[in-house]
Amino acid sequence: MPTGKTESSPPTQRVIAIVELLAAQDDSLTSAEIADSLDLNRSTTGAILAALADGGWVRRRPDLRYELGERLAAVGARAALGQRDRAWLDRELARLADRVDCGAALTALSGGHLKFVAVTRDRLTVGMESGVRIPLLAPAGAAIIAHTGAARQRDWIDTRGAERRDEYRAVLDTLRTAGYCAWRLERDSLPGVRVLSEVADHLAEHPGNTELQGKVLAQLATFGGSAYDQQTFDSDATLPLSYMSAPVFDSGGHAVMELQIGPLREDVTRTERRHYLTELSAAARRIGDGLEPVSPRPTPPPARR
Repeated sequence: MPTGKTESSPPTQRVIAIVELLAAQDDSLTSAEIADSLDLNRSTTGAILAALADGGWVRRRPDLRYELGERLAAVGARAALGQRDRAWLDRELARLADRVDCGAALTALSGGHLKFVAVTRDRLTVGMESGVRIPLLAPAGAAIIAHTGAARQRDWIDTRGAERRDEYRAVLDTLRTAGYCAWRLERDSLPGVRVLSEVADHLAEHPGNTELQGKVLAQLATFGGSAYDQQTFDSDATLPLSYMSAPVFDSGGHAVMELQIGPLREDVTRTERRHYLTELSAAARRIGDGLEPVSPRPTPPPARR
């Protein structure tokens, strides 16, 4: 008589075992190491890894070693967010916006796009709303990309012209070492920012061409100017500041989202900049702490051939 219990699928168990093995590692593994660790056939392991790499769940590095892919991290972030009421996230963003007196936005990678997870209403975020996606073009998503693999970083840098490659490499270095990045506001860019903001706001109020809306928002993101190095940002000078960004890490230490604030001011003092950074960093930590991990399943026994 049927017991109502579904028999486990060996092919599925092999996929789960490989993903969980990579998730448990601090370093990457070769296909042979994965096969030997799980007592799997090497050709079968290679085929599974190829399929996972095609889907972005794992990434094959230039040295032929494998690590978890960015799409899997994004899936984990969405799953974690789905474990509880999303109102807390909106409250955290509103709290940050109130403390820095400007707009705030939270984004995550979604394939080849950047998706807005939550936003507040302000000049920075006019025309933006939760769920909107824009093409992933540098510098958008820098706080997340800085903590991905070298190949993924090169692909991101190459979305723009060769003349800005060194700048974007420095941006990624700053995000890894300092934990944030700040962008200067070019005074002659303000008229363009205002026009694009009005267009984006109009498109948001009159939906129908989401592709055009994404293009306008992506173009708006390029008006951030060039990035500050730490020495300049920490100087006593009064500086123009467009926006600041920081990564949000989940409980596993993966950068799954980017948190931004947008002062869009021409004269920000050192004290004010430190205030912005303190509040941005604290909010990123609170949001990361709130990303409850998906309830762990018992680790399955090693998959057999």
